[in-house]
Amino acid sequence: MLKAARQARGWTQSRLINELERQARAEGFMPPGRESLRIMVSRWENGHAVPDSTYCALLSKVYRLDGRTLGISAALRAPEVDPSNEELRARLSCASSVDADLVACLQQQTDSIRVLDRRLGAPVLLDQMRAHVATLTRLLSHVVLPTQRGPLAAVLADAAALAGWQALDVGSDAHAWTYYESAKAAAREAECPVLLGHAMGEQAFALIDLQQPALAVQLIEEARRQGGQRLPALLRSWLWAAEAEACAAAGEDAACRRAVDLADQQLPRASAEPGLPYLALDEVHLARWRGHSLARLGDTEAIGDLRSALDRMDHSFTRAEAALRCDLATALLARGEQEEATREVVSATELASRTGSVRQQRRIQRLTIAA
Repeated sequence: MLKAARQARGWTQSRLINELERQARAEGFMPPGRESLRIMVSRWENGHAVPDSTYCALLSKVYRLDGRTLGISAALRAPEVDPSNEELRARLSCASSVDADLVACLQQQTDSIRVLDRRLGAPVLLDQMRAHVATLTRLLSHVVLPTQRGPLAAVLADAAALAGWQALDVGSDAHAWTYYESAKAAAREAECPVLLGHAMGEQAFALIDLQQPALAVQLIEEARRQGGQRLPALLRSWLWAAEAEACAAAGEDAACRRAVDLADQQLPRASAEPGLPYLALDEVHLARWRGHSLARLGDTEAIGDLRSALDRMDHSFTRAEAALRCDLATALLARGEQEEATREVVSATELASRTGSVRQQRRIQRLTIAA
């Protein structure tokens, strides 16, 4: 009946929508957007839904016909149910199932992706990681109780930081930045200074890649200031090592060396802390980091650190080995050892290609041009 009434007047749906908007405004009622109104009109005319009492009145005035003539008498019909309400109920119901076991399962998924990322590289896992973060974000936005939200937010903070690191690796600094902002927000919700400090520290690498090393140093300093003594020694060491890299990128030689020394002083001599799965830092990785910073400063002393780290490192860290060999080539070139540097460049290129690391490939390209 509604469609027939419109066609009898020679109106298009757009004309009807214009008339409904005009009548609604005349009565002091703000209608929804045009696209929403178009969907509503289509559903009414196709018999998939019926207008509520408000729209029954508007349609009667627009067509100058009573509701019974139009077949939309509100008194005889149940009100239309907004489908988005049902979707919200479904999501709330799903989120209500969040418990300690589910949180542990979701964290395990993050940890598994992290291990695969170190070996296979980010491109292989991007879709899986994005879907994982989206699932966590959707769940968190519908979890009601604080006792559920905190643990889930902690998992999201870790996962979003990993997604940020992967985005950096494939050369998408803007996406990385967005993920790090999500990680920081989730860490604050979880009231976890450790996760917040880690997310801020990783975000500093985005600033380094964006040629903002001084700002990166400030961000790392703020992470350390906010966390204070609540940060475990391993994370404090990691933040000092990150600051050393930022200082090297800024050409701050003395500040870089001081940060490296402080990273070494803070580094626990025991095995890695199981509560910090996102930090891969021990004496070998710190030697690699020291070598990277010194190589960036043009100091050939880096060669000893890098060779030592290469001999002792776990070679399942494929992307890290690519970075290490690139650093070694940089230091060898500074010492004039062109032939050996070329061999390291070839190895670094193969490893970076294997993992699809755009970030390392860019470094290798700059190194090749400089050579």
